[in-house]
Amino acid sequence: METNTLSFGAPARIWEEALPIGNGRLGAMIFGAPDREKIQLNEDSVWSGGYRDRNNFEAQTALPLIRSLIREGRVRAAEDLCIEAFTGIPPDQRVYQTAGELSVDFSPQGFFGHEWSGTRNESLMQGVHNYHRTLDISRAVHSISFEWKDIAFTRECFASALAGIIAMRFAASAPGMISFRAHLSRGIYLDGVKKASQDTIVLFRTEGIPFCVAVKALVKNGKTRVRGGFLTVQRADEAVLFIDARTSFRETDYEAVCLANLNRQSTTLWEQLLQEHVEDYQRLFNRMQLSLAANKEMERYFNFCRYLIISASRPGTLPANLQGIWNKYIDPPWGSDYTININTQMNYWGVCACNLAETEGPLFDLLERAYPNGKRTAEVMYGYRGFVAHHNMDLWGDTAPRDCWLPGSYGLIGAAWLVLHVWEHYEYTLDSAFLKKYFYLLHDTCLFFADFLEESGRDERFLVVNPSVSPENSYRFPLASPYSRDTDSPYDEGSCSLCAGCAMDNQVLRRLFSVTILAATVLENKDAAVSHTVELFRAILPRLAEPRINPDGGIAEWNEYFEEIETGHRHFSHLWALFPGDSITADETPALADAARKSLEKRLANGGCGTGWSLAWAVCLFAKLRDERQALNCLDRLFKTFTLPNLFNDGPPFQIDGNFGAMAGIVLMLVQSRLRFQLNGKPLVVIDVLPSLPKSWADGFLKGVRLKGNLFSDIVWRNGRLVSFVVENKGNDIPAIIRYGGIERNVLLTKSCFLKVF
Repeated sequence: METNTLSFGAPARIWEEALPIGNGRLGAMIFGAPDREKIQLNEDSVWSGGYRDRNNFEAQTALPLIRSLIREGRVRAAEDLCIEAFTGIPPDQRVYQTAGELSVDFSPQGFFGHEWSGTRNESLMQGVHNYHRTLDISRAVHSISFEWKDIAFTRECFASALAGIIAMRFAASAPGMISFRAHLSRGIYLDGVKKASQDTIVLFRTEGIPFCVAVKALVKNGKTRVRGGFLTVQRADEAVLFIDARTSFRETDYEAVCLANLNRQSTTLWEQLLQEHVEDYQRLFNRMQLSLAANKEMERYFNFCRYLIISASRPGTLPANLQGIWNKYIDPPWGSDYTININTQMNYWGVCACNLAETEGPLFDLLERAYPNGKRTAEVMYGYRGFVAHHNMDLWGDTAPRDCWLPGSYGLIGAAWLVLHVWEHYEYTLDSAFLKKYFYLLHDTCLFFADFLEESGRDERFLVVNPSVSPENSYRFPLASPYSRDTDSPYDEGSCSLCAGCAMDNQVLRRLFSVTILAATVLENKDAAVSHTVELFRAILPRLAEPRINPDGGIAEWNEYFEEIETGHRHFSHLWALFPGDSITADETPALADAARKSLEKRLANGGCGTGWSLAWAVCLFAKLRDERQALNCLDRLFKTFTLPNLFNDGPPFQIDGNFGAMAGIVLMLVQSRLRFQLNGKPLVVIDVLPSLPKSWADGFLKGVRLKGNLFSDIVWRNGRLVSFVVENKGNDIPAIIRYGGIERNVLLTKSCFLKVF
């Protein structure tokens, strides 16, 4: 099997069979029909509208009462008040939208008709044979080829990050055989399509975030014309379509920028555009190589996932959302937004390990954009300092609650989890300039919770987030609960979501406060105000509860022992400290690791992992538990049950986070690294080699993987045993503990060393 190619013997019938290309800003899904080609288009900043201040001014007044009601056990009453006082005004954030669709009616004979014309809905090319449709993920080039009447036709298409365009070339083995009519559409959600020149058409929309999509044709020995909204090419030997889309999000005169770019790029030879695109893409893609001799299908899937993150998230673009960059809807599922209770974070779990750290840049750009909004939300809704965000964000970094869904909307941990990517990025790169630039995000997120946390009603030694939710989960609140106080109202019995703290709050905040204190040490921050607040953070840290084991032997999800309603829930929020956190480990906290395993197995035994992304999380969790059998079972199930024909993850519906979570999980099965810091801020790296290698992956190698501590490694194994582990240090000296199969070696990895450890 060719592990760098997706191949099909027929055009896509549905969107989920079409193949994706992208350059971070522009995306396209190509269906590949010989005669009536369809290309669904996206531009990352085509969203439904501008920023709105949706903060609910009632929240600050209602907060003390909501807290009191929860402490008294009157949770249903608190939830009713929360819906009215905390819900954003309006409840909805902006949504990500398709830019439109390019249709190309292709006929060498030059008679096109149209499928919706009512008169010509038949195929334009009868007798097509020897059809092939491929996506070369090693070059990021889509192609189709077919034969008709002994003439060979080919099409190539790619999305160039350097040129900022999508380009498609039509060619044939005989002269004068390229004739087609192209048009742009977006249903009723456009203002018009117009002629820009004799070879260019433009679709435009002036509502929401104004934007345009433009298509320009360049032909060899043929003619072009534009009539109305149709661009026609007649009897050319070869034709190239150049496609761009621009919005007012980045440029004031977006149409002029769009047309200027098309005109500029169309002066470059196709061969040069293609070569420059491939070289730019391979500069990223070729950094890593995975070989699984007995599982080439999984090897191809892993490569495809790397292809997707390179194609969806480049410096200067928006971060990958729920659909990456590929979305066919005007009103997509869940707004195709940034869901920050796991999904957006999962998109970036594996990028540093896969040696693609720069693809994480758009995530930090989003945090910068969200920061002033989150400060306003903290002040207006809660009356506190610092930076906070709830369950979702849009491209503007809107931080107010979205929707009025009790299990999710009012959760406060979104920004706290998201800003931890700053520290994670630093652990991989040890880039102190980067850490210094974004330290304010860590600091001010801690500052909000320093103000917001309150003493637990059950144990005043501890501080809790009240109100809170364990993301998207609910519990049964019984009348006889010892948590109830002074109430006999049956109104408060039954399913509840709000709570006074939960395991995920404690785990995320312990990590956040710990790394913020550590970051201040690493940066040797001398600012008096920062030093004062860091001392406050030091005082708070021990008052955040550590993971607790329930009577059933699993990790407690809430601060109280509540009965879980959905025992097979898709989220593993209470296992956050196992992954993506790292305070629960098989070697350092075996009792907690065993409890985490029991919780995970309980979820699976009760029908859990009913989504692709949930299975991807389970892969990562089992990999951290060094359970290669269960990790592989979850990975196989994800691939066989929750993977669409084009290898996209099926949520269902399509969500790209499952792809990226699986990518991270595969790496964790083969190598894991974590940093431990001394009091002076100097790091020590702990590396586990082949911690969860499945027996069926007996022979293989992983080259170019990045480890924490600014290290890079090549790993080779045969017959299920390690053959060599080579590590390269591209930074300063760092001590390391490297473990494999019960063998532990302590080494000093000196600056610029290239050392074979095993």
